[in-house]
Amino acid sequence: MPMIWLNIITLFVIGFILIFIEVIIIPGFGFPGILGLIALIAACYTAFTSLSPMFGALVCLISIGFVFAIFKFLPRTKLWQKTQLGHTEQKNQGYHSGPEDTAKLKNKAGTTLTMLRPSGTILIEDKHYDAVSDGEFIEKNKNIIVLNIDNNKIVVREIKENLNHN
Repeated sequence: MPMIWLNIITLFVIGFILIFIEVIIIPGFGFPGILGLIALIAACYTAFTSLSPMFGALVCLISIGFVFAIFKFLPRTKLWQKTQLGHTEQKNQGYHSGPEDTAKLKNKAGTTLTMLRPSGTILIEDKHYDAVSDGEFIEKNKNIIVLNIDNNKIVVREIKENLNHN
């Protein structure tokens, strides 16, 4: 009997560790989550068949309670906040997500808001745009010029100061 309890507790702990890994480390529902659910189901099945229906029901209720607790209380923790994207890009801040007439930007000058390696964010006429460099890394806060627009992809090049003052 003690060996059965050890098996049930082991399956239970492994199941929750795998579900925790799935929720925190590997977003989505993949292999660790499925294995975790299988381990919890195996713990419940083992408790039902090897001990008694009462213990089986108890293990199932505890499993359901833990799963509920993970999804109810985990989003309130600092660990969860570290795994989530907290910043949003709002339209009133100059960000855009849909297709827009970017053809008018060709040959316009602007500034990089982020590093372009090769993609990043630029600012032209008080509007933020996603852009790619023409191949070179461009540092943040550098002056750029739009070389080309290809299917709403903005290709830019850094404007380098002419150091030759003849």
